[in-house]
Amino acid sequence: MNPHESTKGNLLKAATEVFVEKGFSGARVDEIARRAGANKAMIYYHFRSKKGLYRAVLLQHVGGLQEEIGRVAQAEADPVRRLAAFYGALGRVFRARPALPYMMVREILSGGVHMDVEVARALKGVIAFVRATVEQGVAGGRMRPANPLFVHFTMMAPLMLFGVSRPFRERLMPVAAPEEGPLQPEAFAAHLEDVLVRILTPDTVDRTKQELT
Repeated sequence: MNPHESTKGNLLKAATEVFVEKGFSGARVDEIARRAGANKAMIYYHFRSKKGLYRAVLLQHVGGLQEEIGRVAQAEADPVRRLAAFYGALGRVFRARPALPYMMVREILSGGVHMDVEVARALKGVIAFVRATVEQGVAGGRMRPANPLFVHFTMMAPLMLFGVSRPFRERLMPVAAPEEGPLQPEAFAAHLEDVLVRILTPDTVDRTKQELT
């Protein structure tokens, strides 16, 4: 790797840390450069601005989602299992890139003002995949009718909360729920997949309604 690429990688890594800790508005290019062991001018050389650096960090972390969609679509013929597998894969992405849920939550809270069109396109691909899968499942009788965005929010909210709550859990859960022990990400992902299958499968929904009446 040439020196310029090494510096660029160090800047992206340092910027990720600072953006997670302080958000876009609180991040300072001086601190990012210091953590990266680079001159501040290199930020402008590689990314033109703080916003350009932030965009590069976001794209680095959401990159590969389209490939993951394609992989899951090929691997799972059943639409219900395909959705469950996709959100399970997103959970693995969050574990591999722990900065991503923090940045997503910050963007949600700020109204997404720092996200640009290219990042939005990556998110659009996710929504389009969910919508097409739900429509296929409903048309084939494998799913009950559901709003694709509601399905997405149902899964994404707990995934992001689990991702950003790790320091909270590690500090307080031993006191609040000592009998539970550490919560394993894999077990939580499996739980969410099971929930998704149960709420979307028509037989499960009908049976639950009968038990409640």
